Amino acid sequence: MNGGAVRAARLLVCLVLLPCSASAASLRDRLRASSLTVGIAGGSAFDALADNIADTAARNLPIISGSAGYTYRYNPQLEIFERTSETLGPLFLERPDTLGRGKLNVNVSYQYVQFDEFDGRSIKRLEAQDPIVIQEFDSAGNLLRSTANRLRYGLKIHSNIGSLSLTYGLLDNLDVNLLLPVIDIDFAVGVQSQVIAMALPGGGFSAEGGIRSAAGLQLRLPSGNENDFQGTGDFEASPFLYLSTILWSHVEPHANLGVDLRTDNVERSQARYGLGADVDVTRRIGISLAFLGRSQFKESAPASDTSFLHLTSAGVQQRPLLGVSFDRKDFFDLSFGARAVVWRQIMVFANGIYALNDDGLRNGTVIPTAGVEGTF
Repeated sequence: MNGGAVRAARLLVCLVLLPCSASAASLRDRLRASSLTVGIAGGSAFDALADNIADTAARNLPIISGSAGYTYRYNPQLEIFERTSETLGPLFLERPDTLGRGKLNVNVSYQYVQFDEFDGRSIKRLEAQDPIVIQEFDSAGNLLRSTANRLRYGLKIHSNIGSLSLTYGLLDNLDVNLLLPVIDIDFAVGVQSQVIAMALPGGGFSAEGGIRSAAGLQLRLPSGNENDFQGTGDFEASPFLYLSTILWSHVEPHANLGVDLRTDNVERSQARYGLGADVDVTRRIGISLAFLGRSQFKESAPASDTSFLHLTSAGVQQRPLLGVSFDRKDFFDLSFGARAVVWRQIMVFANGIYALNDDGLRNGTVIPTAGVEGTF
């Protein structure tokens, strides 16, 4: 048997052993079922995607060479082993030189493989240019509607590979190699799905990227002590209208309009409104900018209740106490902040609010806000 045939036999042993990683099947199943997290039932296309990525990831793990750095051949005339290798040998290619009868080569190695791209595109943001069409059926199998969804996958595939390679020279021209890899794979998958168009049975798709709206109702309960500045001491109901739209897939303008209704004195209710936008700078970082407004419908106290006698150049006259008046006021603020995803659905955020005008009791610097949130 020549050296080339020997190497082919040894490589076959390596390739058979490598795919035996115990975690491959479970990761394949996780990838197959990941679309269920956004309400999309899997199918042949999703299974093929999982199978292809799993097979590609397994076969793209580089196999270290079974060729020894030093090779020998026994010289019966001198009764010694003579070195036959002229170089220290390759690392990931095989060479024809065999190890030598009775020689044992032990090779221990570690590899770190991080997959970042698929066909030149980042696997952290895999999405097609065109949306996919999802059909929804009722229990009787009747089509309810079809939606066009922008589907995005984010993958993380990092492999830590420790290998033990044993090569033994059975004959001068025959080696046997055994490669034992221990593979640990750090795997994560995230799926995002956004409906951008919808079609009813028999109809065409209508864009969902226009103005989106929702109604809301905020309730403020008198749980704090109004005497300690912890609330108004009265129940308030605030109906709201929320509007937004999506631009360029990562910019979302917002508009809010509502009224704080006071049950003790409806005339002292106030209007609340705001305009702003948030922008995803990257997949994990977003910034937000907003204008916040609040306007009273009437003064909070009549002038007669807040006036006191003052000595003026024109004599004793009624003037607001301490020069503070409680006429109708408007409050305008600028809000600016950012969010950052730190792990899966866990994110941190920080924000500042700066007063744009001087009406009423105001903060002279920036009001800071910071926090953490998670969706489970």
